[in-house]
Parts: sequence; structure tokens; C-alpha cells
Amino acid sequence: MADPICRWRNPTPKTVCEFVEELPKEEMSSNEFRKRMSNSKYGEEFFHTPYQLACQLGLYYEDSTIDKYVPRFNRNITEEEAIDYLKLWISKYYIPNPYISRSSFQNIEPKPFLWSLVSFIEENSGRYDIHDACEQVFKEEIGNKDIIVNALNKYSEIIKIDKNGMAELVDNYKDIMEHKIDRNDKKAFFETFNKNLTIINSDKEVSDYQKKLLTALRTKPFVLLAGISGTGKSRIVRELAFKSCPAELQDADQTTPGNYCMIEVKPNWHDSTELLGYYSNISGKYMFSDFAKFLVKAMQHPDVPFFVCLDEMNLAPVEQYFAEFLSVLETRKMVDGHIVTGALVKSEWFTRKYEGGFDPFTEVGLEKIARTVSQNETDLFAQHTEASNEPYERQDIVDYLKEKGLTLPDNVFVIGTVNMDDTTHQFSRKVIDRAMTIEMNGGDLGAMFGGSAALNYLPEDKQWKIEFFRPRYVNADEVLAAHPDCAEQIKAESVEKIKSINTMLENTPFVVSYRVLNELVIYLGNLLDAAQYQGDGTDEIFVAKVQEAFDAITLMKILPRVEGDDELFDMKNDTQNRLQKMQELFTAENSGSHRKLQEMDNRLEQMQFTRFWP
Repeated sequence: MADPICRWRNPTPKTVCEFVEELPKEEMSSNEFRKRMSNSKYGEEFFHTPYQLACQLGLYYEDSTIDKYVPRFNRNITEEEAIDYLKLWISKYYIPNPYISRSSFQNIEPKPFLWSLVSFIEENSGRYDIHDACEQVFKEEIGNKDIIVNALNKYSEIIKIDKNGMAELVDNYKDIMEHKIDRNDKKAFFETFNKNLTIINSDKEVSDYQKKLLTALRTKPFVLLAGISGTGKSRIVRELAFKSCPAELQDADQTTPGNYCMIEVKPNWHDSTELLGYYSNISGKYMFSDFAKFLVKAMQHPDVPFFVCLDEMNLAPVEQYFAEFLSVLETRKMVDGHIVTGALVKSEWFTRKYEGGFDPFTEVGLEKIARTVSQNETDLFAQHTEASNEPYERQDIVDYLKEKGLTLPDNVFVIGTVNMDDTTHQFSRKVIDRAMTIEMNGGDLGAMFGGSAALNYLPEDKQWKIEFFRPRYVNADEVLAAHPDCAEQIKAESVEKIKSINTMLENTPFVVSYRVLNELVIYLGNLLDAAQYQGDGTDEIFVAKVQEAFDAITLMKILPRVEGDDELFDMKNDTQNRLQKMQELFTAENSGSHRKLQEMDNRLEQMQFTRFWP
């Protein structure tokens, strides 16, 4: 087919976001635009391959009559917004479009891609082979069937195609309106796609504290909320679940969102069996834990954020019952736009037969994942559709578990609550190194009133979507690739910041290395993304974001590791101790690290011993 929906690459949300990030955000001359794109990550190749897709997606147009480039977006967008845009785009895309120059199309009246297929399939009893339909409608041999099938299934909401290539109309297909346009009018083609998208989860909708927590979760999906009892640590986790819970996971009592799991840590936990499950010699079965079942449930809803609250996490030695999780957390890797990990529960537990012929699939009545369950049941391998309450198959999950084992889905966020007192276990540096720590020790008591509304479900258009939580980066190199204009400045500034604090910690066990540096860069990348930063790293905005990231990482990952007596913090031949010297790295105004260092220094003076925790 000479007019593909994309010859160069699939039109995916990730691709749309990539283009929007790379394209200039303001109008300019075509010459200036082409010069910028030649210096982009695509180089000269942009005008040979990627530009076709960017144009056909309607992300920009060039008006040759006035030598002008016009962008669609004046900011970067989230993948959630890209999905909304693609649904609109495919409903209005037409063939041939103004960017197709093949002579075979010159005498063909432009046909709306989606509407033309709908009309043809409707005329043929509502079901037709998609390959043959495209050839009949557009009079060209189709050469990119998979791309067209993927685009229609993901974004059309009108035509659905099965694994055999048979296309079928959904019930509400008549809501689509016919759309015609002059095929030679590039400006009209561009303006066809409405660019007034709703900005989901804008900064105005979240408090400063929530921004800090969300940035930490995007940096690493394991956060510790530490502080005195009664400050609302576990409540915050429930609040995130309420704000992001879709209708199909909401409970009738409005008390426990289906994307929330509370796990109370017990003092007698000394291995991972309570968290991950275990094989029972008595029953001859593998006993799957609530945590394992919850991860499978999250796999069934990949576009919904799921929250695990490990309450009173340090009532037991964390390194003993949480070792597998801490190790798997370090295996995170970006593959095809999604973060994958090693196995928490190995695949052998999903493939082997146990005593009496038991296996985890047939035991719950499923050779394939197909079972009618109540709306919030967390039974292993359970799923249903809200409208009909009828089961449907999830053989893909069964196959994944048998091949890969139970891994950590990238839509799962683990938040542990911590009370540091004489009745609890201390955290080792290994645990703190692998977590983002946020201290909560109360505040304005009057702020408690009026907070009950935070534990109510939100309407669909107000819900916090997965892209508001899901990490974009796993390693620093991905941040540099996303911000090429300031990549060298990011490297130089982040290394300098870590070196500066290591100088103050020299000859102590608290010196930090690659992991902290990596997460400093990721945290900075998230701040730059939130600010829609497009500069080259030489302006005040960049400097401020670097300092904000350094302050946060010091407070969340470095200072919680620090403890000792006055001799350890003494700096020979200097009137200031290490804590006082470190304060000079942070401005007093709005710096959590500066305030915490003062607190730790005061404790050292009074008690000749200090630590991060009160």
C-alpha cells in the first residue's frame, strides 16, 4: 500500500512523545526548522524517514508560501495525552494525505481512512478481512498489515481485528462522521486534528508535598515514609490509590480501592515466605501470598497504577524478608518502552506439577485465565469485565508466568511506612541505598481538617493516570538521551555535586557512589521533564533544578545513612565538623538538607552522637 499509516515506524504513544520532544515548540521559518532538525538526534536522516511519520501524524506542517513552520504542541506531552491524540488522529486521518506524491493517487478523491473502512465493512455484513478490505477501498496492495491492524485495534475504538485478520465493527460505529478534505491542502490537514487536549494532572492539582513524593516514585518505585506514629503515612498511600482507581476497580463501600494492597509486617518475619509465598509440604501446594496475587492483578491492568503499602516495615529485619525484592529492584531495565525485571517468584512454580497433580492454574479452575469473580477479588489469575461480568481469557499472562516467572510490573509502586523508635529494627545502608526516603514528622495540626475528601474516588476525567507515576528512566544514560541539548551539563553538574558531598564524608563509611549518582540524574531528569525544560543547561532554571535535585537526593538517600559520634564527624585541622561543612552546600532557604543537617548537628552537640532519625 503506497500510503501507509506508517512506513518508517508504528504510530505509538512513545513515538508521538519522542517526536513532540524533538520538534521545536514555537513557530519559525522553515529554514530555521530544518536547520534545527538537522542538528537534532535524527540528523539529516529526519528528512528521509522520520518526517513522513511526523507529518502524517499531523504534529507539524510547513507553509511554503510564507516559509513558515507551525508546531502542534508548545510543550512536551505525556503518553496518556498521546493516546488521546492518536484516537482523535485515526478518526480523521485520510488517504491519500498531502504528503503522498505518487502519481497513482493524483486522480483519487481523498477518502477518510477509518470511515471508508467502516462503510466498506458495513456493506459486507459487518465483518471482512482487513487485508482485502484495504485493497478494495484504497485500490493498492497492502504492504504493512501489522501496522494498520495495531493502529486500528489500539486507537480506532470502532473497528476491532482478531488474530486471523478479520475486522468487525463495534456497536457504536455509527457515531463516526464522514470527513472529507482537499488532499492538496497541508494546512487544512494539520488543522484537522484538534490540538486542545486536556492537560491531565497539572501542577495545580497537586501539593508541593505530593510533587515530592511523585518525583521520588518516578525516580524509583520503592519509597520509605518515615516518621513518628500518627502522621498519616499509610493514609497517603491509600490517597494515591483513591485518586488513580478506575471505575472497574472501585469497591461499593468506597473504603478499599482495587489498586491498593495493605500488608502488615509482623515481628516474626525472618524470610520472604510471608511476602512471596511458599511450598507447603502439608498440602502439597504452592501457597501464593496476597502480595504475589496483587502483582498478578496489576499485570491484568497495565494502564492502572497499583500501590502496595508495607505497614510498619521495620518491625522485622527488612533485609531478611525483603531480600529478593531488593535484589530484583536492581535488575530493572527499559525494554520497548516498558521496565522489566528479574523474577520474584521463579517460573518453575508456574510450570511444575505438585503432589496430587496440583498446578497453580487448574487449582483455581482455570486452564486459561477465565473466571467470573467479584469486582475486587484478588484471587490469583482472576479477571472480569465490568459491563457483563463475564470472564475472558488472559492466556498471555499464563504464558508469561510460565516463561518468565512473576516479575515486578512497572505499574506497581511499593511504599513502606517506618516508625523509628526503640521497638523497631534499624535500616542497613543496603536498604536505604535502594529506596527513596521521605521523612514525615507532622506539621500544621489544623491541616487535618477537611482531608477526608482525599479518600474519595474521582470522576474519570480527574483521575491520576499511570503516566503520572510510571518512571520514564532507569539509568542516567536515558536521561541524557532525552535531554541532548544539556546532556554534558547534566553529567558535569551531577558528578560535581556527588564529589562535593563525598569530600565532606571522606574516610567515613557514608561515601556514596554510582547508584546515588544514577538516581540523582534520574531525579533531575524528572524535574526537567516536569518543567518542560528545553534549554542548553546554561540558564538559571537549569541551575535551580540541579540544586533542587541535589537537595532532594541528599535528604532522601545520603543523610539517612549517616550516624555516629562526635569523633567520627570531627574534621582534623578545621573548626567546623563534617555536618557544619556540608551545610555550606545548601542554601538555608527552602532546603530540606540544610535544615536536617542543622538538626543533626544540634543533636551531636547535645548528645555527642547523632543520626538522621529523631
